[in-house]
Amino acid sequence: MKHFIKIITIAVAFSVQFATAQRIKINDKAPTFTAIDVSGTKIDLEKYKGKKVFLAFFRYASCPVCNFRMHDILENHDQIKANGYEIIAVYESTNETLNEFLKDENVPFPIIGDSELVLYKKYRVEKSFWRTIGSVFDKKVANNKSKGKELFKGKKLKKDGNLTRIPADFLIDENGIITTAYYGTDIGDHLPLDQIIK
Repeated sequence: MKHFIKIITIAVAFSVQFATAQRIKINDKAPTFTAIDVSGTKIDLEKYKGKKVFLAFFRYASCPVCNFRMHDILENHDQIKANGYEIIAVYESTNETLNEFLKDENVPFPIIGDSELVLYKKYRVEKSFWRTIGSVFDKKVANNKSKGKELFKGKKLKKDGNLTRIPADFLIDENGIITTAYYGTDIGDHLPLDQIIK
């Protein structure tokens, strides 16, 4: 078992090293986009100029680890807004799946279904088989998965996204410049919210 974990650790290190060269970096101009959110509203990042944006990329609607993270964002929404951030969330699911997922929820910010992966490609949000496998051995991921299942029990949705997608979070300033580019190390690794609500 120790040998297997060592192989995974080496593979993850190589995967991260390769991906790092492709990533968006601090002080880059945030890639602009227009997309339709779950309510049918056109979301244009250019219209957010003059505002700070917290742009969060998830896996897919039925991902329990993502569900736990979304719950955390919703619980801290008022504080995030008080720190001047508008929130935009992006999932690999279709808007139809997301509407089914969100029908009993009151989400006060845009959620975009990007099943064509247009935004994922623009922001170079990664997939990694090895980092996904490595997540199996992470106690925090297992804990968040369990909590996510509890929070959203009864919702049985198809997995309309990539199992190996690794989440990413971006903070964008009023001028459309990336101030934080956070690429997760595993399927449950997100930008700590205390970096936004401090």
